[in-house]
Amino acid sequence: MKVTIKDIAKKAGVSPSTVSLVLNNRPCRVSQQKRDEIKQIAKDLNYTANQIARSLVTKQTKTFGLIIPDIENIFFSSLAKHIELQCRSHGYTLIIVNSNDQFENDIALLDLLLSRSVEGIFLIPGSESWQNKTELIKKLQLLPVPYILLDRVFSELSCDKVWFDNEYGAYIAVKHLLENGHRKIGCIASSSFVNGQFRLNGYLRALKEFNIPINQNNIVTGDYKKESGYVAGKELLKKDITAVFITNDMMALGFIHSIYEQNKTIPNDYSVISYDNTIYPYLFGVELSSIKQDVKKLSEAAFKQLYEKTQKKVNVQKDICLQPELIIRKSVRNMHA
Repeated sequence: MKVTIKDIAKKAGVSPSTVSLVLNNRPCRVSQQKRDEIKQIAKDLNYTANQIARSLVTKQTKTFGLIIPDIENIFFSSLAKHIELQCRSHGYTLIIVNSNDQFENDIALLDLLLSRSVEGIFLIPGSESWQNKTELIKKLQLLPVPYILLDRVFSELSCDKVWFDNEYGAYIAVKHLLENGHRKIGCIASSSFVNGQFRLNGYLRALKEFNIPINQNNIVTGDYKKESGYVAGKELLKKDITAVFITNDMMALGFIHSIYEQNKTIPNDYSVISYDNTIYPYLFGVELSSIKQDVKKLSEAAFKQLYEKTQKKVNVQKDICLQPELIIRKSVRNMHA
């Protein structure tokens, strides 16, 4: 049978209310010795608090919700891990749900989390939601709890946001290829969401800065998943290019697969820079240069803002833009050498 506060109170010879005060570290008129005794009894009986009952008293569930678009994507799963660690360190539980990049799921999961009485919501909208952003924005504006947009944000929505400068990240990646003498640079992009469009803009910006004509045939689209990177790779390898910028790591995995199928190597045959810096530990034979987005910084900034909102410590909305960085390894050949 589950141990209750009444069981502890009976064994300690005090009232249940006294046990509750002691276990919640709240002031009460008992000696330190009795406090220690009550806590030891609770430990010996393997007592765990009933969070549902506690929330009825405190009016707090100590629960946040996180909606991510693709739990199989290493970037999002890593982000979920770091947010959960932040929540747990502050006594909060995190409910993680996956939208599978679908707009209808974003809407349904917002309602699901509200039905679980979460105190706040972290949201990374799915790719389909970019096409239906007017409806999603209306939904968000009616939410009865604080929320924050992560990684993928809507510029026209006034709310709390934490994101990375995607255009700058792509720009410094392609600039690195250009500085190493590459002029025929392919790109595997995804314009299905605003981040992908920003990364494509960064690619174009770097080429224009170096006065390189834009060849639209060297730009192939994908959907941020491995298979699309493989298909795009097979198409790009037919073209006259020396380097490829890939706008996320999952597509980079697919592209590397297509490289190996052609018995080509990186960087001798093709130089490659990816985006996210999440797959490097799992690659064999490729020292992949990549754009790093620090998920720890992202999670810390997002949690701090949402937590302070729920605690009513801040009322102002914050739009926080973090800077990505280029991690240089050995996947880019110097054409000047």
